[in-house]
Amino acid sequence: MKYSFILIFLFIALASCKDSPNAKPTTGTEAAVPDTNPEAVVKLEISYQEKGMEYAMATQAALGKALQNKIQEEGIQEAIGFCQVEALPITDSLSTKFGVEISRITDKPRNPVNAASAEEMKFISKIKSELGTGQPPEALVVRQGDDTNFYYPILTNNMCLKCHGSTKDDIQPRVLEAIAEFYPQDEATGYGNNQFRGLWKVSFKGE
Repeated sequence: MKYSFILIFLFIALASCKDSPNAKPTTGTEAAVPDTNPEAVVKLEISYQEKGMEYAMATQAALGKALQNKIQEEGIQEAIGFCQVEALPITDSLSTKFGVEISRITDKPRNPVNAASAEEMKFISKIKSELGTGQPPEALVVRQGDDTNFYYPILTNNMCLKCHGSTKDDIQPRVLEAIAEFYPQDEATGYGNNQFRGLWKVSFKGE
């Protein structure tokens, strides 16, 4: 799987801040892990990338398994309420297990808590643009303030369309009613298969 990195090496920061050699990156900007050795920087970025992917995929697997079990037991309609109640606690439990902060962000949220920030919308636009050219999904590793954040695209599949697809062709009326009940501000329908849905975000706090 192909990955891309956002690397701005420390010697660039030092060149632009000669009077403040210990200055930290401004919140929301992209900067490198503090090390003057380019090879060391790359190794650290790869470490964040590998860990971020591991944690994101573990969370995706846990959510997917729980959702599939619910659908098999009670149907898609009941799964809407399940997601509203259980998705965040499952994600939080994996965050605690790995010692990071794991979340999903999107430009078209179902749950408002998953709405991307203005800064994150830039990453979403970049990745959507790349996917639009047929490029495979890529990860981003970004230094934002005191944190290092990993982002990876979430793409839809056929199962997703049962709740996120066309309101005419894919989503059953009873499921639409459940969505309206639990998510009155929903924006997350109208997707096709293998389309960009959002990003996994793994935040390594204070790293």
